[in-house]
Amino acid sequence: MTEPTIKTSRAWLLDFGYHLQAAVGLHEMRQVLIAPELFDVPCTPAYCSEVVLFQQLILPIFDIPRLLVGRQIMTTRHVIGVAVYQEDPNQPLHYGGLHLITTPTSIYVSDDQVCELPAQQQYWEPFAISCFFHQGIAVPVINLSYLFSAQFNRLQQEKFNI
Repeated sequence: MTEPTIKTSRAWLLDFGYHLQAAVGLHEMRQVLIAPELFDVPCTPAYCSEVVLFQQLILPIFDIPRLLVGRQIMTTRHVIGVAVYQEDPNQPLHYGGLHLITTPTSIYVSDDQVCELPAQQQYWEPFAISCFFHQGIAVPVINLSYLFSAQFNRLQQEKFNI
């Protein structure tokens, strides 16, 4: 009798610094830009106040630590993950940038790793669609289409009186 095989999926483990890690599906990270030129955008929220040029597109860049814990990523060189998302399966792909502390790591995740989002990590709740244990740490899975949505941005502006 053979053992049932455990189905695994590949994901990217993202490190934002300040002990903030999250994951996205393998197909949701298009490219990683090392030391790209970033441009400040005035009158925008602090957590999304920069853009990068990518394949003739201007991409907003999310600074997750700035959003969640009020601290900006501090590195000697910028690492930007170019994320891919769709608001609807029938709609075209959209791109956005994520400030990272280092390049993403490819990992395997299985259903037996699923866990609840820990109480001390509830700040992920608005845009975490799942959570799993990886090397003893609860890692939220980010809903990129919601994170980059106008609805999420409006809620943050109301929350922080921006």
